[in-house]
Amino acid sequence: MQSINKQQDEFFDNKISCFFTKDYHLFAHDLAETISLPAIDQTTLNQKIQECFAHLVDQEEANPILVGAIPFDTTKPSSLNFYRQHRKQNSTSAASADALSPLQLKNKKQVIESQHFGKAVESAIEAFSSRSLEKIVLSQAVDFELLDSQKPADLASTLSAQNPYAYTFVVPVDQDSYLLGASPELLISKRNQAIRSNPLAGSRPRSKDAAINDLRTSELQASTKDLYEHQIVVDNILQNLDPLCQELEVSKQPEILETTTMLHLSSVFQGTLKDQDLNALNVALSLHPTPAVCGSPTNLAKQFILQHEGYDREYYAGLVGWMDAHGNGEWVVTIRCGLLSGQSIRLYAGAGIVMGSDAEMEWNETEAKMQTMLKTLNASIDAR
Repeated sequence: MQSINKQQDEFFDNKISCFFTKDYHLFAHDLAETISLPAIDQTTLNQKIQECFAHLVDQEEANPILVGAIPFDTTKPSSLNFYRQHRKQNSTSAASADALSPLQLKNKKQVIESQHFGKAVESAIEAFSSRSLEKIVLSQAVDFELLDSQKPADLASTLSAQNPYAYTFVVPVDQDSYLLGASPELLISKRNQAIRSNPLAGSRPRSKDAAINDLRTSELQASTKDLYEHQIVVDNILQNLDPLCQELEVSKQPEILETTTMLHLSSVFQGTLKDQDLNALNVALSLHPTPAVCGSPTNLAKQFILQHEGYDREYYAGLVGWMDAHGNGEWVVTIRCGLLSGQSIRLYAGAGIVMGSDAEMEWNETEAKMQTMLKTLNASIDAR
């Protein structure tokens, strides 16, 4: 596989972070410090972030940036990396998708079996009747072994080439592990007082056949279940963003966002913050976790997930992104992602459960999303 370039390989040897979009590629290097405080205590976290930036800004020729990840459960430690240097450049393809070598995987192991997932769906539907729950997002995870060791730089190149319109990230977390992925979902972008959010909820697999895609698009736009699921997410973000904004607009109706392998119902929020000093991570945490990855009401859905899902999501369905010393930045929802640890990788996928959900269909949706991540990694599985 062709790495981004020799210099960037050296950066990754020193725990570089990267964050790619269709508009820019951001590289952060010369790691200074990592904050592992739980994000649930925002006051303490903000104070520590300010201290780290103040220390780095005072250093000669410093160009500091924070790149990191917040777990789904904000009572767990974060992984916020502060770098002395970063550079941001226009997006350029490191390699064409056709030129990439496949990522060879073996020994697939289900972390969550379909039977367990199905029982959790049944329990969720029962909870809708007995409690004031509207939606619960349930997920599965799969572990693979790697046939060959992988450089994070090469995986960043693959992720970006395979899905150039996603938000691609490779970020060191927890000792020698890397969180990597290509998320389609922008939680918040902040530049001065201007903010933007692009929540997704409700989806169908994308086909290579245009006629089938047209049919599935029509199904999504007419689906009571999917439109209801999407509206829950939109209402939640509106409720949380509106108090922070002096102006806020949202799409009148959801549009279709296409990724390499999925079709999503998509809405766009654009607004102006009342307080320019409110930083991008603060705004992102005010929205986390959204009903798109947790459920509604948030606290009840989160409690259900922690009790019934059957494994620790860690950074999956959390936040990943960057922020500069002025509080500007972008944070995305940590989906279409994996956790690389030595010679193994864990991949994740989830589905929104509402009244009327069918366990088999929801499992199939998670399987389709799992295939999305495998395709995004240009992966092939050794069945021997």
